[in-house]
Amino acid sequence: MPGHRSPHARGPVPGLEGEGGPATVVPLFVLYDYTFRPDGARSKDEALARARAAHVMAVDERLLHPDPHPTREAWCHARVAESERRLAELDPGMSTVLAAHFPLVREPTLVLRHPEFAIWCGTERTADWHLRYNASAAVYGHLHIPRTTWYDGVRFEEVSVGYPREWRAWGRDPGELRHILPAPPEEGS
Repeated sequence: MPGHRSPHARGPVPGLEGEGGPATVVPLFVLYDYTFRPDGARSKDEALARARAAHVMAVDERLLHPDPHPTREAWCHARVAESERRLAELDPGMSTVLAAHFPLVREPTLVLRHPEFAIWCGTERTADWHLRYNASAAVYGHLHIPRTTWYDGVRFEEVSVGYPREWRAWGRDPGELRHILPAPPEEGS
């Protein structure tokens, strides 16, 4: 398909021109490393024990194998290192749109009905990327809670389509487009 770029392609990151641009769109393929722990959980094992006790378990625990890495955490850390390498190559003056499956910061997980699930929702290693890499927006979808939030003046957009039961709960049309650029003014500004 003309203009199609594999998400695993190496080389320059695609850019956007036009209203709200220019901006570099940065696809991020990071994982989770169990660092988004519920309050009081001091380790991965303690966080997993709390999740089991609450009858909360991500299917990733059974189906997501880290091969060739020894653990999911090692896989996550390798992906973070590769993403940081690519991000460091960008023009520091260019605005970015950081696009990932998982939220870059922990705060969006604070509204989860089951806070124990947060351990499968990202890594603290990305918590400052929206600032370090000049993000005009950060886009993610893992939580299935479509909403716009702001952290440090940067818009975070949850764009998950989710499941039919969630469409009814959120009162949103799953086909509703979300405009990422230009960013609307921050609430209260």
